[in-house]
Amino acid sequence: MLPAATRRVSFFALLTALIAFPAAAWAQIGSPLPNMRPVETSFFNSGKLQFNRVWGMKEGVGPVLTDGACQRCHNTPVLGGSSNRLLTFFGEVSQDGTFDPLDGSGPSGMNEGGFLLQSRSNQAFLTNCSQGGEILPPDANVVENRMAPPVFGFGLIDAIADTDLENQAQFELNNYQADGIHGVAPVVSTYYSVAPNKIGRFGKKGQIANLVEMAAFAFAHDLGITNPLVPAEDLTQGQPIDPNCVQNSGVPNNTNSGSGGKGIFPISHFIRYLAPAQPASCGGTDCAQGQAVFSTIGCDKCHKPDYSTPGTVQVQTDLTGTTLSSAALSGQTVNLYSDLLLHDLGSADRGVIPEGQPNTGAATATQWRTAPLWGLQYRTHFMHSGAAASLDNAIRGHSDGIQSEALTVIERYKGLSPADQQALWDFLKTL
Repeated sequence: MLPAATRRVSFFALLTALIAFPAAAWAQIGSPLPNMRPVETSFFNSGKLQFNRVWGMKEGVGPVLTDGACQRCHNTPVLGGSSNRLLTFFGEVSQDGTFDPLDGSGPSGMNEGGFLLQSRSNQAFLTNCSQGGEILPPDANVVENRMAPPVFGFGLIDAIADTDLENQAQFELNNYQADGIHGVAPVVSTYYSVAPNKIGRFGKKGQIANLVEMAAFAFAHDLGITNPLVPAEDLTQGQPIDPNCVQNSGVPNNTNSGSGGKGIFPISHFIRYLAPAQPASCGGTDCAQGQAVFSTIGCDKCHKPDYSTPGTVQVQTDLTGTTLSSAALSGQTVNLYSDLLLHDLGSADRGVIPEGQPNTGAATATQWRTAPLWGLQYRTHFMHSGAAASLDNAIRGHSDGIQSEALTVIERYKGLSPADQQALWDFLKTL
């Protein structure tokens, strides 16, 4: 029998839940952050055009790709959101548990086009091109579908100080042991010489440290456009590229570091200044009760309600290290509902590990970065694969019932009254 404190929310917790959050950088969904400088507004508008455009072969697309435009996967409910489209990741797990992404970098050395399936190619547009889109290779014994994440508020996440993430990991180690919760802050190697090592905070496994590199990886692996940060072409099914399948010789964005990353920076700026979704009003007793339940059963131990950005945030504007000070990103409360740390969910959500770049705190197959919950009001499917069609399924899906850092919290959730469970869902649907 669960203790009464986990079945019924205290009056004190309810009062605490009613206290307003600090001011945050909210705006209408799809809009830029408030208080941007004119140059930042220019960056945002330029980046929005690039995010929305359909790229072509003359700009470096291909030879294989997932699609020709960012907006094809990030469009719901507005530009920058998610979609129902799933991306396919794959690899090979040996008997000893070793993971091979099948991209030539793994222990086998095999390159079979891993770890992202790029099902489209230039073949439809180039009559002499012999290579079509990729199919799953026979050695892939682990296949996983994932939803493209909404990118609202990513600039605020990018601005959170590494020390805050490290301190949160230590806080969880010191205070949450009774629940078996201990987040890990993964250290990622970056391109930026001023900060060559940084805490990863993007990607399902926290394998990417900043928005510039996130844009660079999307360019290379989704659009097929190589760039100064990811200069190597993805090989179709791991085979040498048919020269008849490319039409990008001399393209400034294609491996030419002299371009200063001009292709990737506008995309990163659009994402950087895209405001988070404003939460819906949490009016009424049920919603406030749900907010208190969220805290009482321990959801907030991983889905931390907020961080703050430093008093002065510098934004890098090119690969040479030019920066500007951003009032829009400085001194902001980031109500993301995530600690941005890695947590072990056991076999409940086992997945392929994308090795985006060197990562000394690399996630295991069962570790996942805590997904931010802001914008949940616009989602209809949940978890990394979108397989959970309800919040109840998503909450229960954090554990297999045997091993997971969320196991204790889920048992508390199961012990709630139906009314308290409904109140929790009502609260989550306002985020």
